[in-house]
Parts: sequence; C-alpha cells; structure tokens
Amino acid sequence: MAKKNKNVGMLILDFFSSYLLCIACLVILGLLVWFSTLEMKFIGLSGALDKYYSSDLDKFFVLPTINGDKVLPLPLPGAYWVCAVLFLNMLVGGLIRIRKSWRNIGAVISHFGIAGLLVVGFVDHHESIHSKMETFQGNTYDYTTKFDFTSIEVSEFTAEGDKKKPYVIKHDMIVDLEDGMRRFKFQDLPFDLEVRNFREHAVVRDVANYVKSQESGESVDGFFLQPAKFDASQDYYNYGCYVQVKPKNGEPPRQIILCRSMGFPQTFSVDGKLYGVEMPNEIWPMPFSVELINSVGEHYPGTNRPSKFQSTIAWTGKDDDSVEKLKTIKMNEPMRYEGFTLYQANWSEPINGLEFSGFEVVNNPADQWPKACMWISAAGLLIHFALRLFKYLVRETKKQNANQEGEA
Repeated sequence: MAKKNKNVGMLILDFFSSYLLCIACLVILGLLVWFSTLEMKFIGLSGALDKYYSSDLDKFFVLPTINGDKVLPLPLPGAYWVCAVLFLNMLVGGLIRIRKSWRNIGAVISHFGIAGLLVVGFVDHHESIHSKMETFQGNTYDYTTKFDFTSIEVSEFTAEGDKKKPYVIKHDMIVDLEDGMRRFKFQDLPFDLEVRNFREHAVVRDVANYVKSQESGESVDGFFLQPAKFDASQDYYNYGCYVQVKPKNGEPPRQIILCRSMGFPQTFSVDGKLYGVEMPNEIWPMPFSVELINSVGEHYPGTNRPSKFQSTIAWTGKDDDSVEKLKTIKMNEPMRYEGFTLYQANWSEPINGLEFSGFEVVNNPADQWPKACMWISAAGLLIHFALRLFKYLVRETKKQNANQEGEA
C-alpha cells in the first residue's frame, strides 16, 4: 500500500520536530561558544557578546576569525537565532508531538526543563539591565551607571565652584531624536535646552583637520560631532548630541557639543550664574549601599592581565540601615539582594594609594529560574532512567522465570 503524501504543513512540522535539527543546533552552538571564546581575547567580552549573541537582524550570520584578523569563510547563524530554533524544536518535538504515556513521562519533563532554560536566556537578553559600579577604598556607593544608557545632566555651580544637585534628562527622553529636536523646560532654571542630532556613537572632531560628513551637523567653535561606528571592544557607547541653551531673559542662545567621552561639563553663564551641562552614563540608584573594604588580585605571569581577584565589601540594605554586613565577592561567587546581583568584574593595582574594584550590577527577573529548570530536567532524567531500569529488571526476571520453567 502506497504511503500517503504529506502536505507542506506536515513537512514543516516534521522538520522543526526532528532529531536532526536538534543535533544541528547543538553542534552550531558548540562552535559559536568555541569561536567566541577564542575571539574574546582580541575584541573583549562586550565585543564577543555583540558579535555572536546579538538579536539584531543584521547579525543573523557571523564570520568567525582566528588570531584576531584571519576571517574564516564559515558563515554561522548567531547564537540568539539558533536558540530560537532550538526552543521551537523542543516545543514542537519534545512537548507537543511526543507520544504521551507513563513510559516517557520523564523525557517530557526533561524537555520542559530544557525549554525553560532557553526561555531564561530570552528573558535575560531582553529584560535584564546591566550596569557598572566602580569603587575606591573608603568610599560608599549607592548607585551604578548603566552600560548602554546615557543622560544629560544640567547643574548650577556655587560661588566656591561646587556643583549642586543636577537636573537629569534621561536616556529614553532623547534616544529617539536622531536628526530631530526636542525642547526641555526647567521651572527653576533661567533657560531651556534644545537637544538635537542625537548619535549613539560619535567622536568630536576639529574642522581644521577633518572633513565634515552630511550627518555631522554644524560646527561649534571650530569643532563638530562626527558619527562613528560602534566599537564593542571599548565596552561602552560614546553617545553625543548638540545642545542649544535658550536663556529666558532674551540673551543670545549658546551652541554646545556634548559627548560622553568628554568627561567634564561644558560651562556657560546666564544671569551672572555659572552652569554646566554634560553627558555621562545614566545613574541607577541601588536599594543597597556598598563600601569597599579591600580588594586583592593576581596577574598572569609577565602580563598586566588579572588572573584572579576578589573584594570584601561592607554593605547595607534599604530596610536595615543600622545593620552593616560583610561580604567577600569572588569572580564566580556574586552577592544577591532584592533582585540585584553584584558580580566581581574587574580589578587593578591601587590607584593613588587607594584600592580599587569594579563590579557589574545586574537586575535580571529570571535570575533564579535556571535553578528550577535544572531541577526539573534532573527530575525528568531520574524518572526516565528509573522507568527504563524497572522495565529492564522486569524483562530480565521474566526471561529467568521462562528459562527455569523450560529446564523443569
């Protein structure tokens, strides 16, 4: 009897639920992890993550490199998209189409746990927030700076030159501007700000030595803002924009270029008072405070690259201000509190006699989900192999009884 031809829908379903697709995804993921680990030495952690694990469509395929410069003609799909296909394979083949019976209930449970791990990865990729906390010995910190977020801070200076508490224009208020313009009004300041030509990555150039492109905008005091390609190995976005200060008293407006790389405020005066405007990373208040007690580390022999390092901190939570706790944070032993995780990220020798330590602070809603998924997968495998063992023992017992009856 001839087999019934399958329609296109069934063929697609068979493809996405096949063992071959699962094996292909796992092999490609293994290659991506291997190549990204090798390339991390040359382009840094952020560069490797951006190249191999990005969800951007323009990075759907990646070309690995060897020794930092030799490109391999081996286009591989990005890890994000491979994981998406693997999740679909687990969902269709391991949870929907799999034959449901008590004999393979363990396999179903294991597939559920593995699919959950992939969901954790997607949640972490899209919902988690990463930031930096750079600490010096003896100082207390209750904030971090977000990796990929900038801000515009407007401050008034006192007669002694001290900066007052700034007015902050947050990242999401300006990130959509590009070639547009937005005006910000301050009730307590004698001027407004017009922000325009926001660039995700840019450098400040002087007119005398560089030629402006069409995307650069006008020059200010002999300088202009040149859009640049993001260099992920630098671990930060060098945001930039143009700002026009509009005094409310009718004085002429002031044109200012802002860029994250400047590192200091651009100053101007209105009504005889001194003000400054700058573009740092966006500040992120923490529900705890940290004081660095000490930080120790070691370098690889003959290099300046740290091989291992750890820090001891005194920290206080928001609900127990009078109780100070000590915690030693190592490279693989973070601190967790109120949904935030504090990782040991970088370290250097004492700076001006003060010990230094850098932490990565992550707020990930799926931070503890992997534990549950691993327990689910382990329970499923335990049930699966226990049932297989039971089936084997029953079969062997029947064979022995049959043999004994035959001999009798």
